[in-house]
Amino acid sequence: MRPQMAQLPPFRSVVKSNDVEDPVNRFVHRTLAYLFVKSIFSTRITPNMITLSTVVIGFAAGCAFIWGTPAAMFAGGIGLWAAAILDGADGILARAKNLQSEFGRALDGSADALVAVFTVFPAFYHIWVTYHNPYYLALMVPALGLTIVHLAVYDFYKESYLRGTRPGQGGEGQDADKIAETVEAARSKGPIVRVAINYGLVPHLMRQKAVLNWLNPDAWRLSQLLQSDVQTAAIYRKNNVWPMRLWALVSLAPHSYLMAICAMFNRLDVYLFIRVFVMNGIFLVAVIWQRHATCRTIDELAGVNAIEVSGTGQSLAA
Repeated sequence: MRPQMAQLPPFRSVVKSNDVEDPVNRFVHRTLAYLFVKSIFSTRITPNMITLSTVVIGFAAGCAFIWGTPAAMFAGGIGLWAAAILDGADGILARAKNLQSEFGRALDGSADALVAVFTVFPAFYHIWVTYHNPYYLALMVPALGLTIVHLAVYDFYKESYLRGTRPGQGGEGQDADKIAETVEAARSKGPIVRVAINYGLVPHLMRQKAVLNWLNPDAWRLSQLLQSDVQTAAIYRKNNVWPMRLWALVSLAPHSYLMAICAMFNRLDVYLFIRVFVMNGIFLVAVIWQRHATCRTIDELAGVNAIEVSGTGQSLAA
């Protein structure tokens, strides 16, 4: 009698919390990614294979942007959107087969960076050769630099939110306060793992820590001290759920599918304006809202003796 093959777990058990996803990613990308995983679940395809496939597809999309014809732009947009969907499929498969690892996270982060390089710079090239507008050229610098900040901040608040609202489960990745431990652990790994961790994951964590210490140091200290239980989880979610949903709007997924849509219509100049003005407007509102949410969380947790607040309330003590 043949042994029964493992079944793919239910959709809700292998996707992230709805609170940390933007609507399109939550209802479209994750559904399509889950269906893809369902189709390959019984095969030998691994999450890392899917991750590497996103790099290949991203490279092909970038080549299409350089080619620059309307048909090539449409194909490149489709390819970029497909890469965004597969970027969620690797995580679903990893959770379904219990194959999560720091290497997998480092590889996923490195793959995201490579897809960005393979598509963003060709997209900027396409904008320049199409319009030859110095104003567009000037916008490319903040478009690139501030998006890196967006992604680092979103990832921090996503991990903090998952740790703070899921008693007994925690987040899905490495904490930025454990950089030294991450580097030390990488020494015992193979060369590929060391490269992925030391040049992918660790720089991301260092950038994340530096930005958050400047934007909202109380949120950083709170994330280090907060021990999630049912009561504190309810308080944390009540105060942070709506800022978290705003952060999700500047995560990687919206950047990817908005760029893909604009590329399909051969209007990457529109995406450039969205990226610089709309996304940074959302980011600014989220920063202000999150600072207030952090203060409210601290006050309420202090009120139930979950933590102690000393001095003016701007510093925390366990």
